[in-house]
Amino acid sequence: MNFKIAFSFFLVFYSLTGHAQTNDQTSLLDTSFSKKITVSGFCLCQTTLPDLQRLSNDFKPIEVEEMDLGKKCIAQDSRFENGKGYFSAKFPGMIFQKDQSTDQISKIRLTKDFKGNLPDGTPIDMHNLRLRDVFNIYPKLKDTWGSRGCSDYWHFANDTLFFYVKVDTTKKPQFPIDEAYYYDKPIEAIDLMVSCYRIFEKNERYKQLLNDPIFFIDSVN
Repeated sequence: MNFKIAFSFFLVFYSLTGHAQTNDQTSLLDTSFSKKITVSGFCLCQTTLPDLQRLSNDFKPIEVEEMDLGKKCIAQDSRFENGKGYFSAKFPGMIFQKDQSTDQISKIRLTKDFKGNLPDGTPIDMHNLRLRDVFNIYPKLKDTWGSRGCSDYWHFANDTLFFYVKVDTTKKPQFPIDEAYYYDKPIEAIDLMVSCYRIFEKNERYKQLLNDPIFFIDSVN
């Protein structure tokens, strides 16, 4: 019996949209997932601080209120530099926060001045966005009421998006939550965030698998 051995090598390339892509790792991002973490053309983990500074020379550091982890909170979020972001007048309503150990942008804060589309393409104007509107866009978020004891905000979140509503501390009792009371309250801010480390750690293992030769053994008489 003879055996024919075929060697196949695979290279995977994704064409990803965005303002800037400087890291070779970014080519491994799944296209559907990259859309979930892209707003106004900026894709988390694909855009870096130097990329932003090349787009506009007025990017400057700015203090950021961490709404999920307020000043009374002891813990920090390891996915980004807490309390510090970068802002340019060229991109109103957007604050960019980078990863703690790299220059990759891992969080984008949308403020009251933001007018544009959410990652799924839904147009919003932060000046008049209410909690009721968010529930109409993302019905599943109705079941995600949450707030840390050290935070001044209710958050409503999926795996990448956080919407914040100010907690009314004058309303007693606070629990059980009077959900209807908050439906017409304004959204104070939106966070789009992800762990770049976890994305690329997972994709690096996938890349190593793809770079290994695959053997197809066919039996021929």
